Amino acid sequence: MAQALLKTMSRDQQEWENQFGYERFIHDCISREQYAYTQGEQRGIEQGIQQGARYARLEDARRMLQAKLGTAEQIADITQLSIEEIRQLQKETTDGQ
Repeated sequence: MAQALLKTMSRDQQEWENQFGYERFIHDCISREQYAYTQGEQRGIEQGIQQGARYARLEDARRMLQAKLGTAEQIADITQLSIEEIRQLQKETTDGQ
């Protein structure tokens, strides 16, 4: 009878350790998933900010070209866009008129 009780106690201890390990595994998986989601969300926000800033610079350059507020070089310097981008906008602006 003592041996049966000892086996039951050992089995219970092993089952407890297995359950604890499983729960730790699940917790780790959830933590990794949450971290990945947060990182992805942050990257998406940063990318959206960059795209919005670029769009604003392009719109500013387009308005400056339409109002003839400087040379392509001056507009590129002010908007921090390349000369090639300004020249492309200039072409699009004159083609659209």
